[in-house]
Amino acid sequence: MDIKTLLDNLHEEVSCSVCMCKFTDPKQLPCLHSFCLHCLNGIQRTSANPNVIACPECRQEFRVPESRNLQALPTNFRINSLLDVLAIKECNTSGVKCGNCDKKSEHSFYCFQCCAFWCDDCIGLHNGIRANKEHHALALKDFQDQDFESILKRPAFCGKPGHERKELEFFCKTCEAAICYSCIATLHEGHPKILLDEAANERKLHVQAAIDSQKQRALQMKENIARIQADCANIQAQVDNVKKDAQMFVDNMIAVLEAKKQEIFNDVEKKAKETLQLLGTQQCKVESMLKSIEAEIEKGEQILKRRTSAEITKLDTNTIFQADGIDDGGHDECHFENLRHFVFIQNEMLMNKVNSRGIGSFRSFPSKTVAQQSRAEGEGIREATAGLKAHIVVTTRTADGVQCYEERDFVKVEIRNRHGNDCATKVLVGDNKNGTYKISYFAKETGTCEASVKVNGEHIQGSPFKVQIKARQYKPVLSFGQEGSSFGGFNQPWGVAVNEHDEIAVTDRKNHRVQIFDATGSLLRSFGCKGDQEGEFNEPCGIVFYNDKIVVVDRNNHRVQVLSAQGEFLYQFGGEGNLDHQFNLPLGISIDYEGNFIVADSRNKSIKVFSPRGHFLRKIRTTVTFPFHCIQHDNYLVLSDYEENCVEVLNVEGAVMCKFGAGYGDGEFNSPFCLSVTKAEHLIVCDGGNHRVQVFEITGKFVTKFGSFGSGKGKLNVPVSAAVLSDGKVVVSDFLNHRVQVFE
Repeated sequence: MDIKTLLDNLHEEVSCSVCMCKFTDPKQLPCLHSFCLHCLNGIQRTSANPNVIACPECRQEFRVPESRNLQALPTNFRINSLLDVLAIKECNTSGVKCGNCDKKSEHSFYCFQCCAFWCDDCIGLHNGIRANKEHHALALKDFQDQDFESILKRPAFCGKPGHERKELEFFCKTCEAAICYSCIATLHEGHPKILLDEAANERKLHVQAAIDSQKQRALQMKENIARIQADCANIQAQVDNVKKDAQMFVDNMIAVLEAKKQEIFNDVEKKAKETLQLLGTQQCKVESMLKSIEAEIEKGEQILKRRTSAEITKLDTNTIFQADGIDDGGHDECHFENLRHFVFIQNEMLMNKVNSRGIGSFRSFPSKTVAQQSRAEGEGIREATAGLKAHIVVTTRTADGVQCYEERDFVKVEIRNRHGNDCATKVLVGDNKNGTYKISYFAKETGTCEASVKVNGEHIQGSPFKVQIKARQYKPVLSFGQEGSSFGGFNQPWGVAVNEHDEIAVTDRKNHRVQIFDATGSLLRSFGCKGDQEGEFNEPCGIVFYNDKIVVVDRNNHRVQVLSAQGEFLYQFGGEGNLDHQFNLPLGISIDYEGNFIVADSRNKSIKVFSPRGHFLRKIRTTVTFPFHCIQHDNYLVLSDYEENCVEVLNVEGAVMCKFGAGYGDGEFNSPFCLSVTKAEHLIVCDGGNHRVQVFEITGKFVTKFGSFGSGKGKLNVPVSAAVLSDGKVVVSDFLNHRVQVFE
C-alpha cells in the first residue's frame, strides 16, 4: 500500500476490531492479529479457561504467557507508528500530548530518534541536551509524505521492563525472539544470536517459499476452474445438442404423424365422396319418383273435385296411381344406410408404446479421456471385446484438428467377417463432424473382422479397417442376499428373471416365495408363502416376466401361476398328472417369439407349449430324459437335459442341430440347469455340477466361462439360473451360497 493510500485509510488501520476505537497499547497475538491490551484483558476475564485466550478475529486459541499477564505479549510497533502519524495529521484540531510535560499543543515537534512529541516549551530542553545533539526534530506543520514514511520505518524497541528505549537489534536462536543489546547480557547470555536483519532475511526466504508454493496452488486452482468452466460449457453444448436432436426427432415424428393423418383424411374424403355421389344419385331418383307421386296426387285430388259421385264410384285406383319403384326406393335407402357411418379407430398399441417407452432416452456416461487422447492413427487397428460394448474411433486430419463426438444414429456401420457374414449387431455411430466417427457395437464372434463405415450408403475414405475381437471376460460386480428367511435373505434361490425396468425377480425356493430387487440389489417387494392355495407356493422354481405380469412355476404343486407385478394372483394352469395339459414336477419356463409359454415338464419327459391364457397348444418332439429348461433363440430351440448332462439345439422341425456333451472340460457339462441369451446373442448355460457358467455360440462353439467352486466373490456353488440386464450384466442365482451375484 503506498503512503497516500495509507494516509487516506489511516482511521481503519488504527481501529481495534473489538472496541472499534483507536488502539491503546496494541498487543499482537501469535496469529498476527492485534488488539488493545485492555480488550484482551476483558476477553481473558470472561474466558472459561484463563490460561487460554481466543483470537476475536480468527477464533484460534493460544496459551497466555506464564505470568498470565498479557502485557508480556509483543507490542505492535507498526500500529504505534501509525498512531503517531494520525496524531500528526490531526494536530491542527486536537493537538498532541508532549512526551515530557503531557501538555497538549497544536504547535509541537516530533523527534525521529526519540520517537516522541515535544511542545514549544520543552523542545529547547530537548535540544540543549548533549546526547540529543544528533537528533532530528521537525515541526508538525512542516511534515511531508516522506517524513511520514520515516516514522513508519522507525526501529522497534524492546518491551522488557527497563529496556523500553533499547532498539531490537539481535535475534536469539534458542528463544526465537528479537532482543536488544541489554537482553544479551541479562536474559540470553550463552544463547546463539545473530543480527535481527539476518534472521529477518532467513525468515523472508521461508515466507517467500511458502508464498511461491501458494501461488503455484492458486495457479493450479485457476487452471482447474478454467477446466471446470470449459466442462460446463461443453455440458451445456451437449445439453443443447440433446435438446436439438430430441426436437428434431419429435419434429420428424410429427411430420410422419401429420403425413399419416393426411392419408386418413384423404381416404375418408375419398370414401365420403364416393358415398356422397351414390347418395346424390339415389336422391335424384327419389326426387323424380316424388314428383311423379305428387303429380298423381294432384290428379287424384282434381278427379275428386270435378267428378260426380256416380263417376267416382266407377273409378279404379290402380289406373289412377302408377307410382312404381316406391318400394325399390325404400330398399335403396336401406342399402345405403351402412355407408353413412365413418369412425376413426385409434392405434392403441402405438399410443401404449409411446406412453410406456417414450420417444427415446437420454444417456450420460463418464469420459475417461479427452478428445485429443482418443485419436487413432494409420489404419485404425483396435481391439474390441466380444459381447461387450466396444468403441472404435476413425479419424482424419483437418486444419482445425480432430474432435470426438458422442454416439448418434446417423452413420450405418457394417462389420463382417472374412466370409462376408455379419458379425456385429446394435451399431451406434458418431456424427460426421471433422471426419470423425465413433463406433459402438456388440460383436457376435471372435476373430478378425472387416469393418466398413458407410454414410448414406457410401463408403468413407480410409475404410474398411480391421477390428480384432477377443473373447469376453466376466468379472463379479455385485452380490446380494444371505442365508435366512428375513426379507432380502434366501434359502436356495432358484430362478431369476429381469424385466424392462431392470427389476430382478428371484424364486426363493425353500422360503416358498418370490422376491423382487432393483439392479443394485435393494429389495423392492416380496410375496408368497408355503401352501397350495391361490398365490401360495410349494418350492417355486422357474420364473419369467410377461408384459406386466410375473409367471412362476410352482414345482411341487405341479402348476404355473400368473400374478400381477405386485404379486396378486390372476390365474393358473396345469395340475398334477400325465395328460397334455398337466404336469409332473415342472421346472423351467420361457416365452417363445409368439408370446406362448414353454414349460419343461421334467418327469413327464416333455416340453410343452401353452397360450398366454394357459391353454395347451402342443408338445415339442424331443428325446430328452429329464428336461430342465427350454428356450427359443432365433429359429432354434435350445434345451438342457439334467440326467444326460447335455444341451441340445433343435431346429423348428425338431431335428437335433448340435449337442453339447457331458464332462468337466470347456464346453462339457455336469448337471446343466437353466439357459439364457446375452446381448451379443451368445448362449449362457448354468453348469451347476461344475459350479460355473459357460458361454457358447448358438452353433455350440465354446466362447468363455466364469465362476468356480467356492463361497468368495465371484465363486459359485451350484449356479441354477441366469438373466441379462439391459446393460449386458449377467445375474446368476448362486443356489447353495444362498445369494445372487451379478457379473459384468
